[in-house]
Amino acid sequence: MDIERIKFERTGGFAGIRLASDFKLDELPDEQARTLAELLDDMDFNKLPKQLGGKTSMADGFTYEVTVKTKKWEHTVTINDGASLPDKVESLLEFLNRVTRERARKK
Repeated sequence: MDIERIKFERTGGFAGIRLASDFKLDELPDEQARTLAELLDDMDFNKLPKQLGGKTSMADGFTYEVTVKTKKWEHTVTINDGASLPDKVESLLEFLNRVTRERARKK
């Protein structure tokens, strides 16, 4: 997968704090870039439905929006807390949350 750009946004939660990042894969350390590319490739991200975890989020739950852009396609998935999600999707969200927080601390 030839990833050009990743956009990640988490909204909602008890405090309603937004967490977001927009970056190119080559802006990450090599190990993180490789892990992210493997996660996305392993789950066939571009084949995921546009909505995961139900139509509405639970009270104080998070809503995530993940957009992946490659040279061949761009796909956005909105994911709501509260429903059982595939393990691969949970792993992707945990990874993107961690990377986004790390990038925010470095600014």
